[in-house]
Amino acid sequence: MAIRVRFGLGLAAVLVAVAAALPGSLHGSPQYSGSAVRSQQSGVSGDTVSLSPTSTRFHGRAGTLHAFPSPDTGSRGGLGEGEAFLSSLVVPGLAQYRQRQHRWIAYAGAEIVSAVLYLGARADALGLRDEYRAFAWSAARSGFSTEPRQDGDFEYYERLTRWPTSGRWDSDSALEGLQPERDPSTYNGSVWALAMDIYNLDPTAPQGSPGYARALDYYRENGYGPPFLWTWREGSGDQRRFAGLITSSDSRFRDARLALGILVANHVFSALDGFITARLRALPDVDGVALTVSLRAR
Repeated sequence: MAIRVRFGLGLAAVLVAVAAALPGSLHGSPQYSGSAVRSQQSGVSGDTVSLSPTSTRFHGRAGTLHAFPSPDTGSRGGLGEGEAFLSSLVVPGLAQYRQRQHRWIAYAGAEIVSAVLYLGARADALGLRDEYRAFAWSAARSGFSTEPRQDGDFEYYERLTRWPTSGRWDSDSALEGLQPERDPSTYNGSVWALAMDIYNLDPTAPQGSPGYARALDYYRENGYGPPFLWTWREGSGDQRRFAGLITSSDSRFRDARLALGILVANHVFSALDGFITARLRALPDVDGVALTVSLRAR
């Protein structure tokens, strides 16, 4: 429970950092309105003109005035769109830092926290996986299997949580060939019962049925042989404890995947933020206004 609470608090910190990084307005364009321009030269006078980010033309009584924004010759921060995108895609917050945007701190913080959460959750998950594998061997397998320890896949350990015993692999080793387990309350016995149904074997004399060889092949492919046999001690609570270890390991693996997803998303958002900022800064700016005046003498 304590691990889940710590992960939840860390995840909340990441989400707050990402939300803080999302700009309400990446780039603001100053507006000009109501600016009075009057020309008095050699007896020439003009009327009032309003300036805006778009080009404005003023016709006076003795001339023509053009007002238009002067283009920004370079984006502030010195980053092109591609460079900004790639730099933050690799290192979140790098483009924002070079663009002098304070939200680089949020991207960097989200990167650090999500990376710590991912590494911690994955380490916990792997540790719990080793623990439940070792516990299964000591509590259910070592006294029943005659073979050296071999770890199975995840599906194998999932079956250990549902079946109290695997049953025998060969129910009568004194007879020639493989004699499948016949008790359907065991895992191997359930596999053989299913094989008999699939290939329509005669329960009283399965060896004489036409599909016996194929049913035996099905049993070999889906049953568990000597290295993987198990039996949980009845009433010991070991199987319940084992199931709890598997559940905890699964939960931590899910936490690790979630943290990894946030880590990747932080790279993508930071890269897009840097790209958009660079694109907007490359547009014509309105920080300066150029005026062209042509006058006609009276």
